[in-house]
Amino acid sequence: MRGVLTGCAILAALSCSGGATGPSPVTQTETLELRWQSEHFRIFAGATPDAIVRATADRLESEFARILAALELSSVPGVTVRIWQDEATYTAELVRYFGVRYQATGYVTGPAELRLLATPELGQDAVHEFVHAASLAVNPSLANNPRWLWETVAVYESGERVDPRQLDYLRHGAFPTLQQLNADPNAATQIYQVGFLLGEFVVARWGHAALVSLVRANGDVSGVLGVSASAFEAAWRAFVETRYLS
Repeated sequence: MRGVLTGCAILAALSCSGGATGPSPVTQTETLELRWQSEHFRIFAGATPDAIVRATADRLESEFARILAALELSSVPGVTVRIWQDEATYTAELVRYFGVRYQATGYVTGPAELRLLATPELGQDAVHEFVHAASLAVNPSLANNPRWLWETVAVYESGERVDPRQLDYLRHGAFPTLQQLNADPNAATQIYQVGFLLGEFVVARWGHAALVSLVRANGDVSGVLGVSASAFEAAWRAFVETRYLS
């Protein structure tokens, strides 16, 4: 999901950037076919207009080299991208795959497939999901393990920054713990709001290589960064307050 890949059978990365909120009044079935092939991506779509399919391919290709470099990857397998225009068909496939209905406009099934709903944020969602896929190429066991890091990397590397001055709970000092940010995606979405800040903090304090090391170590803060989880949380809060809230 622009959001979750959970570990069980690679519970794909769900995005909380939107998604269905109720059943469509008319059930439709949208068939996807190969609509565009670029150097690194094959895009399958149904009713999504050609211009949107091409723009999504262009956005992914434009970010491809940067994301691989950020995650210290030299290459990844060719990536299949599936885009549904019809929300009912997309949601039915999501539920079939997970066995659970997530409020998500995108997810991944592994390092080589992105699945997306065509919303106005399709380009951004596609980049977010590609970061998830690339993260799995670094560490196949990372999917929501832990969730705070899984989403932090995707949010940070896709540039989804939320101004902390717009988040009342941060302005009032109620910073979530890493454990709280590991909540089920249907229960909490704070990680999408603060993930960029977490990534920014790690990179500012320890360097970008440390963020990749955390990916390889499934978020072992103590082992990689040499601090306890509580010390990490306190330092992150001080970083955000000093940089943005003072």
